[in-house]
Amino acid sequence: MTVFLTSCAASPPVHQETSDIHHTSTHSSIRPNFVFSKNAQIATDWPLFGNNSWQDRFSPISKINPHTTTRLIKAFDLSLPAMGSNESFPLEQHGLLYVTTCNGSVFAIHAGTGKIRWSYLYSAILPYWMPQINRGVALDNHDVFVLTPNDHLLALNKKTGQLRYAVSVANSTKGIFESMAPLYANGMIIVGSAGGDEGVRGFISAYEARSGKLAWRFYTVPDRGEGWLQRSGHHGGGAVWTTPTYDKTLNSIYVDTGNPSPDYYGMDRPGPDPYTDSVLRLNLIHGTLQFAEQEVPHDLWDYDVASPPLLFLLHGQLTVGEAGKDGYWYEWSAVTGQAVIKPVAFVRQQHSIPTARGVTEWPGSDGGANYGPSAYDPMTKDVYVAGINGPEVLYARPTHHHGFELDLGTGQNPAPAGEWTGTITAIQADSGHISWQIKTATPPIGGVTVNAGGLVWFGLQNGTLEAVSAKTGKLTWHAQTGAPIGSAPILYHWQGYNYVAVVTGGAQSLSNLFPYHGHSHVIAYRLS
Repeated sequence: MTVFLTSCAASPPVHQETSDIHHTSTHSSIRPNFVFSKNAQIATDWPLFGNNSWQDRFSPISKINPHTTTRLIKAFDLSLPAMGSNESFPLEQHGLLYVTTCNGSVFAIHAGTGKIRWSYLYSAILPYWMPQINRGVALDNHDVFVLTPNDHLLALNKKTGQLRYAVSVANSTKGIFESMAPLYANGMIIVGSAGGDEGVRGFISAYEARSGKLAWRFYTVPDRGEGWLQRSGHHGGGAVWTTPTYDKTLNSIYVDTGNPSPDYYGMDRPGPDPYTDSVLRLNLIHGTLQFAEQEVPHDLWDYDVASPPLLFLLHGQLTVGEAGKDGYWYEWSAVTGQAVIKPVAFVRQQHSIPTARGVTEWPGSDGGANYGPSAYDPMTKDVYVAGINGPEVLYARPTHHHGFELDLGTGQNPAPAGEWTGTITAIQADSGHISWQIKTATPPIGGVTVNAGGLVWFGLQNGTLEAVSAKTGKLTWHAQTGAPIGSAPILYHWQGYNYVAVVTGGAQSLSNLFPYHGHSHVIAYRLS
């Protein structure tokens, strides 16, 4: 994961309100004839990163559809006290939206009016090199959980935002920082580790949600000087920097791992560099490895497995899918790890071994698919993948890595001739055939969402929020938000109305190509 720093300066503190919001029962007409497991219950709220534990980003709201989008009106536009990029994926539950800014501050917002109910403003003195990225929160019945850039897990009271505990999850002096939205699963909070480009030793950990006590930790690469890191010594990688997925019946989580380090020079790390660029299945209770499926052995192109894995049923069998930074869609049995289909390319492919003089690589290190999630529609049985179609020139020379610092071995630049557009691709989950593909004007790095009304939703770096037909890809609705969009929208139902909400501010890794220095916003549209 290569990041470019942008401002995340805090404005004056936000006024806090602490009044309670009472839940109103919801309902929605749902398209018939599709099957969900009881372990991935659908909701007209949006209480989890992917709406349900399978992370398929499917909303059962059907009243927002190609026939009604002309009735969408802006419900509110809330400016947040942070400048620059914002990759927060909002959650909504019982009439409250929960969003973050890139420094780890949290805001609870009335889902109908956009008024701030409470805020927790976080600030810390950070090392000069540490990126400030935050992709959102996790919820249980009592608390809101957030990870801070400087490696703390915070539990905040859900009603008031008051800090209940703060736990150190890593030592930031060793190159580790936190950017992911944590996962709540069966009483556990799952936490990863960013910093693969700095040569950290990647890990995934589980904490008891009520106490903050560490339950287990699984390291994705050996310690420095051991195993396949004997020759590289001061390198590592395998960072876990995006939200995992959970299945209750198997009591398993599915975890993405990042690139080995150094990124582009592989002579000091011969072999496949196991567990990097992989999807891992781990037991939730003990953290034991159940399988590891590697997408890019001996990665030389910074092709982290970053887009969160999602689960779905194929012919009654649980399947795990993932869209890689290498620009391929993958599927495996969620039980055995056996491949279900051949990988499916969704962006241009042009690969070479990096050299000292430089080679042009499609896709570049931003993807393919980056941290943005894919979505699955149980009606069409298609997976929808957001692709970044842009090249980079990669350079590789021997490196001398000391301590924990950025070491790409040796570097990269966006290719001057690069188009830097995007794709949205509908892939038949059972066959791998492409149902349709559209080109987007700028990269949809934040990923996609699909709803029962037959629409696929995504935001672009030019500030446009779009909805296209899930069956054909035809543009159905769009709105200009005024700022780049670095996450995927959500849909929710509150007090008789259906909403689409999105956070704006753009993505740090694309900020050099699509700069933005204004405030981040939370914008919601309501079906009138």
